[in-house]
Amino acid sequence: MKKMLIFGAVALCLCASAVQAQSNTTTTVTGTTTNSAVPPAQFLAADIGVSGALGNLFTAVENSDLLQATNWAVAPYATYAPSAADKVGGGLLAVYNVPQLSGSMGRMGTALGADWLGSWSLISANVTIQTDTHPFAHIAWLAAILPAAVTNITMTPIGVAGVGTPMSGSGSAATIWDVGDQFKFGHWLGGQFGVGATWGEWSNAGKEGGHRYHFFASYQWGI
Repeated sequence: MKKMLIFGAVALCLCASAVQAQSNTTTTVTGTTTNSAVPPAQFLAADIGVSGALGNLFTAVENSDLLQATNWAVAPYATYAPSAADKVGGGLLAVYNVPQLSGSMGRMGTALGADWLGSWSLISANVTIQTDTHPFAHIAWLAAILPAAVTNITMTPIGVAGVGTPMSGSGSAATIWDVGDQFKFGHWLGGQFGVGATWGEWSNAGKEGGHRYHFFASYQWGI
């Protein structure tokens, strides 16, 4: 139950940060003021005395560019790690500030998140997003029999590379890499939904190291 409550608070923190990031991109302030504004996450952390793993997450959000992101995606995920001591876990990743696609080259944005597999880790990484494709539309016989809603589904190859740092207790940073695909569909409030899977590895993670499979859902805005 405690782990579920912490995970809920982590999700609320990153989602609230992402919503604030969206509002920051559409608000213009003129004039001058003598009082400096306190970022919402910083005020909340000080107000309720957040500490430990959740406090470290708040600090990471405050010190990142997430609250000023021009675009973002939030992706909760489930983890299966067959060679780790704890084989099942999960987490939440926020990807932001992904530049507009130019030509066929990929785009690289920043990622910040929280991962739980036996204990909590803070994820700091770069995310590469490759050119969007419509795989079902390129197969002639499938395109002929499938409805437009299916042939219009977008597939996006993605890659993640970074570090995972323990959010409480001792331990060194693990190196992370992941590759996979995302399928995007539907629209809601100016954003788009997606589902996907990645496969990768956590190195220098002790008993929780090794290959991991991630299965995620996402909502993205401006990417």
